[in-house]
Amino acid sequence: MDKMPKVTIYIPAHNYGRYLRRAIESVIGQKFDDWELIVINDGSTDDTSQVLERFVGHPKIKIIHQDKRGLSVTNNIALRLSRGKYIIRLDADDYLDENALLVLSNILDTHPDVGLVYPDYYRVDEKGEIIDLERRKKIGKEVTLLDLPAHGACTMIRKSCLTELGGYDETLSCQDGYELWLRFINKYKPYNVNVPLFYYRQHSKSLTQNKQKILAARHRAKRSFVKAKFGKDMPKILAIIPVRKQSSIFSDAALKDIAGKPLIYYTISEALKTNLLDRIVVTSDDEEILRFVKDFPKITGIRRPAELSLPNSRIEPTVDYILSVLKKKENYRPYAVMLLYIHTPLRKYIHIEKAIDTMLIFNVDSVVSVCEDINFYYRHTKKGLTPLIKRRLLRLERDALYRENGALYLSKASAVKKDNFLGAKIGHIVMLPEESIKIDTEFNYWLTEKIIKEWNKK
Repeated sequence: MDKMPKVTIYIPAHNYGRYLRRAIESVIGQKFDDWELIVINDGSTDDTSQVLERFVGHPKIKIIHQDKRGLSVTNNIALRLSRGKYIIRLDADDYLDENALLVLSNILDTHPDVGLVYPDYYRVDEKGEIIDLERRKKIGKEVTLLDLPAHGACTMIRKSCLTELGGYDETLSCQDGYELWLRFINKYKPYNVNVPLFYYRQHSKSLTQNKQKILAARHRAKRSFVKAKFGKDMPKILAIIPVRKQSSIFSDAALKDIAGKPLIYYTISEALKTNLLDRIVVTSDDEEILRFVKDFPKITGIRRPAELSLPNSRIEPTVDYILSVLKKKENYRPYAVMLLYIHTPLRKYIHIEKAIDTMLIFNVDSVVSVCEDINFYYRHTKKGLTPLIKRRLLRLERDALYRENGALYLSKASAVKKDNFLGAKIGHIVMLPEESIKIDTEFNYWLTEKIIKEWNKK
């Protein structure tokens, strides 16, 4: 191992002994041979140590046994030990196509402006049988908004770029690749190839099965990135909570009791939990609601003119009115405006923060909250029902349909038009189905109350 290799592959291994041999052998079987492999046994309690014994003494393989340190720490250990110009992580339960290193290293060799490259991949089951092909949109041709990150593993990165970024954030227990992606695209150019070059194992222990954990981890990553970038110089964000006296579902809906609190309380209380909102305004044509919000010291109540409160009236004139009032009275001019509707009371403050962070990270005009829709849709044609999506397997962030849930809308003030609150470039945040319930029926009112009572028990 005297010669410096071009590529370092490393495998963090924790209790995946039954898959590890195939992962290692997929590296040994590469058509590209200028590599080194570092395998780090991260405190495994299964047969990982025994599997690794057969590779002891291999001239290109370095094996390390350590007490459990976690993925992010192990990533940084591998980075420090690596000698290659390029570095790539292979998870212990996945394996490479024989051409993976050849294709990916060639991209970095021939594209000096690119710092990172990732491929498409196959999803396989626990037995290694192919389930589906994950195809990512081509950067620059099919997509320009880089809000969907590269896969954390099997992405080849220039070591110099990774070192300059300071490696991985060791405070994160998962979604390390997402956090790195946010920092990476801020300084370097990513690239992808539409060739499947590795096999991603989908099984019961896969992190991608736990959406709540994924979304929470991404929230922490975004918060960390925005804090580091903006510090105390956060732009001013105005939140508007518009409330009409009349409701198509309930009379006096805003003050209707739900699980012991008025409906409007849930939106106000979550908005007050974040310091990212510079101002919070409740606007209504109902004097009783305006009196109610006076009990909240950080909430400003502004009477909404009757002509702006008519059923089915658009929200943009109300936004313009609120902005003009604040500008005239206080010379207040926000960078962006967020709409928080009271009929989606299960929205949490972290969703508010995610939306703001998404706007600042990706510099989009607007952000909407959505819920992933895993239903299978058809359109009626002359031959009967035809599926809108040919493949039935919908996954997180791939071939998914996204349903606007009405929980929040955020737009730069400069992007709001007279007839359209949303700008041209729209980002999104994903909320879980149980967080996205909108009280537009008696049933959804009943269901929301049940959920709130269950949450209050925890």
